[in-house]
Amino acid sequence: MARCKRLEVGVLYGLILTLLILLAAGEFSNAARPAPKLDKVTAAYTTVGGILTPIWIPLERGIFQKYGLDVDMKFVSTGPVVVSALIAGEIDVAAAAGEAMVGGILGGAELTIVGFGATTTPLSLFVIPTISQFEQLRGGSVAVSRLTSSGAYMLKVGLRKHGLEPIKDVAIIQAGGIPESLAALQAGKVQGAILSPPTTYKAEAAGFRRLWNSLGVEYPSLVLATRKSYLRDSEDAALRFLQAIAEGVYIFKTDKEEALKVMSKYTKVTDRKILENTYADNREVHSQTLEPTTSGIKNILETMAATTPKAATARPEDFIDTRLVKKLEEGGFFRKLTGR
Repeated sequence: MARCKRLEVGVLYGLILTLLILLAAGEFSNAARPAPKLDKVTAAYTTVGGILTPIWIPLERGIFQKYGLDVDMKFVSTGPVVVSALIAGEIDVAAAAGEAMVGGILGGAELTIVGFGATTTPLSLFVIPTISQFEQLRGGSVAVSRLTSSGAYMLKVGLRKHGLEPIKDVAIIQAGGIPESLAALQAGKVQGAILSPPTTYKAEAAGFRRLWNSLGVEYPSLVLATRKSYLRDSEDAALRFLQAIAEGVYIFKTDKEEALKVMSKYTKVTDRKILENTYADNREVHSQTLEPTTSGIKNILETMAATTPKAATARPEDFIDTRLVKKLEEGGFFRKLTGR
């Protein structure tokens, strides 16, 4: 009987020892197994502002790695430079203003827009304190950064919406930039100015009145573009890049504290009130599905037509490629991401 018990104990010890050896071997095997290879993607953005936060979140949260990408994200100061970098193959994907990408394609560049990061822009029309309605602008003037800017387009939309004809009823003055537009307003050279955050906060502090904001007017102020050849050769990597950006948009919309933290890091703004105001101004401008639309491109072409006649006859559908976002939509990616 005792011998039988000793035999059972010995068998038990043997089984435990074998199990431990197998577990150790498995752990060693896992440790020795190389990490999955990440696909290298070089990307760039062209401005440092709150609207770019969904682009930065995937960098900070390891989301690009989650989708099998090793992303080298660069800052390139202007649209024309990033267009040139895309053409030269120095970068694979660009997050830039819609006008720059449309202008490049219009000029013959073999590029395409695969996503809209933002479908509108947080611009506002500020006026002198004595003006409380659009009709009071008749015969006056409004400053914009450039006559071919998104601000100029938005102003025209706002004026027409309120029964005024741009140029005929209200003069549009090119100031050279957003700060310069505010300076013109402060100097009394114009009765209104189209401004964007954080200049809008300075205008409010100076006592100027916000008469109208452009939220809801379709204008792709942030687009995701790539070379047609890159899309052909690396479609899967481009698809996963869009997945990471879409997740960045979702986090931006649903996790305010994370958004503020990332925004502060990249913009170097530490003032909590300014960060919160910037977040509020940008929270509704991003597209969760990233879908590029012909109507959005049409609005950009309309803006450019004043200085680029070719834009007046261009076909909006020639500037976008919707295959990737449609593939994500059909596969249920956005539904799974947002839970609805």
